[in-house]
Amino acid sequence: MSIFGANISILNKFLKHFSSCFSKKQMAMFTLVIYALFKDYKRNSLDAMAKATHTDYQKFQYFFSDSKWDIQAIKRTRLEIIQKQRTTASTKDGLLAIDDTGCPKPYAKKTQGAKYQYCGPLKREEVCNVGVGAVFVSQAKHFPIDIIPYLPASEFPRGENNSQFKDKIQIAIELFDTYSESIDFSGTVFDSWYAAARFLKHIHEKDKLFYSEMKSNRNIFMYHPVKKKRCCVKPDELVTLIKKHYCDKIKYVKFKTTDGSEVSHKTYSFEAKLKDCYVPIKFVVVFGKWNKDDDNKYHILITNNLRASAKMVITNYLLRWGIEHCFKELKDTFYFDHYQVRHINKIDRYWNLCLTAWTLTYWIKQNAYLAKILETKPTTFNEIKQAVNSILEFASTSALSKNEKLADGYFKIKSKRLKKKFAA
Repeated sequence: MSIFGANISILNKFLKHFSSCFSKKQMAMFTLVIYALFKDYKRNSLDAMAKATHTDYQKFQYFFSDSKWDIQAIKRTRLEIIQKQRTTASTKDGLLAIDDTGCPKPYAKKTQGAKYQYCGPLKREEVCNVGVGAVFVSQAKHFPIDIIPYLPASEFPRGENNSQFKDKIQIAIELFDTYSESIDFSGTVFDSWYAAARFLKHIHEKDKLFYSEMKSNRNIFMYHPVKKKRCCVKPDELVTLIKKHYCDKIKYVKFKTTDGSEVSHKTYSFEAKLKDCYVPIKFVVVFGKWNKDDDNKYHILITNNLRASAKMVITNYLLRWGIEHCFKELKDTFYFDHYQVRHINKIDRYWNLCLTAWTLTYWIKQNAYLAKILETKPTTFNEIKQAVNSILEFASTSALSKNEKLADGYFKIKSKRLKKKFAA
C-alpha cells in the first residue's frame, strides 16, 4: 500500500532535527523519501519510491538531482543526533573502523565511478561503485559515521596524476582526520589492505592507536634465531621459526568470536617492525582459523599499542566485523546499493539518505521507542523497519478513511453505490 498523509510523531520527532538543512518544500520531500525507504521493494528506484509515497516522479527526480541542499549539513545533523544521547553515542572503549564496500552494477555503462574493480561483497572483480566508510564499533553498538564515494583513476584526465584523484588510502586518512577529534574512540581498526605504511605512519604520528592484520606478502624486520642477526622474515617462515625455536613461549588465549562463542587459540607475541614502516609494532601471531569459512591457517595481527595483551589485540581486531554488519544492514534493509542514478553526486545524496534512514532505525532501537506501541518488541533492524512500515500503512489507511477526496483520487472508484456499500 502507498503512503497517504501519514503523520507519524515518532518519525517526525527525529526528522525535525533536519529542518534547518532544507526549505519547507524540500523538508516535505525529504520526509517522504525517508518514509519511502521503510517500504518493501523487489528492486528500489526513484519511480518505486515515488509510487510508494503517491508522489509525482518528477518531484522525486528533482529532489535528488537539482534541488539545492547540503550533504555536509545532513552528515553533521545525523551525527549530532547520535552523539546527543548516551544510548546511541560513541564511547571511549570503541574503535573507528575503516573499510570499503562495493555496490555491483554489472550492466552500468554510464554510471560515474562504476568501473571493473574489486568488489568486497562478491570477493572478486566486477563493475561496481565503491565507497570508503568509517564506522564506530564496540561490543555494545555500531553506527556508520561517513561513507565517501571512491572514483577510480580512469575517471580523471591524466589518471592518478590528476590533482583531484584520491586513492582509497587517501580517503581513509581524510576520514580518520575528520572524525578523530569529534568521535570518542580508543583506536582505529582496519583489514590488511588498509595497513599500508603511509596510513600506519599517519595514525602513529597523530599519537593514536591502530589494530590491523598484515598481508602475507609483507616482510617483518626482526631478529632471526638461526642467522643470529636482524633481517627480513616472511610470514610463512616466521610461523615455522616460532614453532621450532619459540614453542615454549606460545600461549593459549580465550576470546569471543564474531558469533559470540568463546574459542581458544595458540598465540605468540613479539615486538619488531615492518620492512617498509619505521613504526614500532607489536605482532600477535594467531595459529588456526577464525572459523570454518576462513581460508587462512594463521593470522598475524599488528598494533602500535605495545602494552596491549594478545587477547586485547585479538578482541579489538575482531570488532572490525562491526563495519561489515553495518554495510550489510544498509544494503539488506535500506537498499543502499539499489540506486538508479548515474552521477556520483546523486549517488552520494542517495547514500546519505539511506544513512539517515539507518540512523532513524538505530535511534528507535537503542531507545526502545516502539516497546510501548507494539505487542511484540522488534529487535533487529529489519524487524524495526517492518514495524515502522506497518505503522505507516496503518496511518495511511486512517488518512484515506477520513479523506474521501484523497481516497477517490487514489482508487478511481466512480460507482457511488459501491462506495456506499463499503462505507456501510
